[in-house]
Amino acid sequence: MRTLFLFIGEPHQIFHALPIAAEMAADGHDVEVAVASADHLRMVDQVALAYPGFNPRVTLLGQKGIARWLRRRGLFRHPRLPILLDALPFLRQFDAIVVPERTTTAIRHFLPRKTQLIFTPHGAGDRAIMLDPRDRHFDFVLVAGEKSEQRLLDAGTIRPGCYAVNGYVKLDLMPRLQAAREPLFANDRPTILYAPHFKRELSSWDLFGRDIIDRFAAQDRYNLVVAPHVRLFAEASDADREAVAVLAVPGKILIDLESDRLFDMSYTSGADIYLGDVSSQVYEFLATPRPCVFLNAHHADWTGDPDYLFWTLGDVIDDLAQLPDALDRSAERHALYVDAQRERLAESIGGDPAGAARRGAQAIARFLAKGALQDKSGR
Repeated sequence: MRTLFLFIGEPHQIFHALPIAAEMAADGHDVEVAVASADHLRMVDQVALAYPGFNPRVTLLGQKGIARWLRRRGLFRHPRLPILLDALPFLRQFDAIVVPERTTTAIRHFLPRKTQLIFTPHGAGDRAIMLDPRDRHFDFVLVAGEKSEQRLLDAGTIRPGCYAVNGYVKLDLMPRLQAAREPLFANDRPTILYAPHFKRELSSWDLFGRDIIDRFAAQDRYNLVVAPHVRLFAEASDADREAVAVLAVPGKILIDLESDRLFDMSYTSGADIYLGDVSSQVYEFLATPRPCVFLNAHHADWTGDPDYLFWTLGDVIDDLAQLPDALDRSAERHALYVDAQRERLAESIGGDPAGAARRGAQAIARFLAKGALQDKSGR
């Protein structure tokens, strides 16, 4: 039985799914990988280094046809649907296709009936984006934790017998990659990670971002890492990126708008305090419970809203005049939130992430074996 792990979205999604492929391959399953661009190959190499002996066949898609035409004209960097349509003859060869995005459901009816489409999420946040009706088109779904499981069951986008709770794969992977990392700054100041969301209507960046950088430039108590979601500046011009990059201050303010470190947990594992809005990166940061401060830039009425559950894990401010005091008191006030952080983390990623990739691999293998037995029995 041939299983393909398909990556047509942003390269960072590889960290959320490819470790499952490595575990399946270690158990003797026939596993292949296909990616949408050369940018993805660096991520594949990192995962392969983390899993000695994992050396999958990798196919680079999107190098011809509509996808290539669009990319050459700068219309899309990773045109997902054209890539899928161009790749249909290739995709139809597989018994199962595992993806960390939902665009692939658009070709569900162009695949053979035998082909099982399997979804593994690339985040574990609280926002309703997780409740996507396209999930009904998957034959099998991996779910990070109990919180997501219940919300998806309530929404009817997963069904009993066609999903498994396995934990948060990226956090399972990261200890394998972090052993040799250097500190973010060569000083003893606490480091703040500012990680704004990419959706402008939710993000604090447009309203607060420049002001936050200016405030940190004018003080010497903290280091600052500005590391937005990789999609925030994905479509920005070189001039727009440079206008932000020049605000960095060596030894005090690090600004990263596009490197691989935005999604390899270099910053979420290396910072002392999290400063953000609605990004699910907070759950990666809270793999080790630490102080958080949240920015309510849009004055959301968030209390009791499940989409803002992570705002119960630290102080929430809606005026930057409150920021210095919130940061100075964050270590002291962390005692008020640490138990809730551990509880929410367990709900979101299933507790200890160790073994999440293996649990995912075993769940997929069991599902595929069950389907194969049913086919043989004529059911």
